[in-house]
Amino acid sequence: MNLFDILWLSYKGLISRKIIAILAIISVVIGVASVTTLVAFTQGVGQSILSEVESLGPKTILILPSRGSLLTQATVATIESLPGVEAVYGVVSGFGTINVEGQPIDVTIIGVNNLSAILGQVLLESGSTYPPITSPEAVIGSEVANPVPGVYFSVGSEITIQIPRGNSVNLEVVGILSPSGANPLSNSETSIFIPLGEAMAILNKTSYNELIVEAQSVNDVNTIATIIEDIYGNQLNVVTVQQLINTVSTITSGFSFLLITVASISLFVGAVGIMAIMLSRVYQRIREIGIMKTLGLTTRDVLLVFMSEAGIIGVIGGLIGIVAGLISTSFVDILSSISSQSSNNISESGFRGKFAAFSGGRATGQLLSFKPIISVEAIVIALIVAIAVSLIAGLYPAWKASKLTVIDAIRRE
Repeated sequence: MNLFDILWLSYKGLISRKIIAILAIISVVIGVASVTTLVAFTQGVGQSILSEVESLGPKTILILPSRGSLLTQATVATIESLPGVEAVYGVVSGFGTINVEGQPIDVTIIGVNNLSAILGQVLLESGSTYPPITSPEAVIGSEVANPVPGVYFSVGSEITIQIPRGNSVNLEVVGILSPSGANPLSNSETSIFIPLGEAMAILNKTSYNELIVEAQSVNDVNTIATIIEDIYGNQLNVVTVQQLINTVSTITSGFSFLLITVASISLFVGAVGIMAIMLSRVYQRIREIGIMKTLGLTTRDVLLVFMSEAGIIGVIGGLIGIVAGLISTSFVDILSSISSQSSNNISESGFRGKFAAFSGGRATGQLLSFKPIISVEAIVIALIVAIAVSLIAGLYPAWKASKLTVIDAIRRE
């Protein structure tokens, strides 16, 4: 019996009981669509976080104090004297409020002399950055520039900030940042960046919240980090960008595995459903199997017919599931984009929570901007898994059908 005949018999067997076949296909569709959607979103989140971290540069080292320790100018001087260190930037941060049309709006004040050290690539919508001197000048985030509908702060405007338990401070806007989404070290959208000396005076600080160390080369990074740890021990927490990348990769991989495992349960349930349906079809088609054997079909032929039915269910269910996954991914992506534009108070990912200490307690509750990534490899794997699950689920029913003899078929009928 040739392959075409086997596929034709399988097709006729499926359409003879359309409802049962459709139910089996739906069980595969749900599993494949779930896996495809979750893989796309976990890959998108992981890639977005990694790109943000990598924007800081591989030569960057982040330092923050342990509980009870302080980062002072003496700490900066010590680290600057280490071999291989290009520069050390102190960062201070605090909270403030701007009053817009009688409505108080919370902002984050960040003092740093080099914006690129904390933002990576500095993208300005208008204006320029401030010089590294103590002066009442500010570069503001896009949301600070447009805090409420109809209100805009432009370059040259004066913005008044109310410091908690302090006085009001007037700052001149010299630059406005382009919308850039989340950042590993700050939420630039809702932040006001000012020179370090000005921030320390405004916030009444004598120590830094964090230090950003730039190495002369990538090869010096681990050596510098080790020397700092040897000098200060547990007084400082030292993290390189590469360590951040490794941590992010570990977290996103684990999260992805967890979600895919949960989604795979639906495929397992679908496999059980296919097995039950195929078994019921075997018992319903005993007479048909007896006729097949009478017409000369061998045990192998009958086995292949029923296995082909399971394979067809897997192929159709897998293809429809992939299409459904692509559609659901696009739909959810559109909804999340609309949601992120209407609200910035959405909780962050575990990575941002874990490293929130690096932002010195700054408010960084903005949704991480990402796009789901659907790779060809993921689609092919999803289709192969769907077919494999269907074939495995149909193996026992097919074996059961192939072992029926003509006498058994007649006797049971």
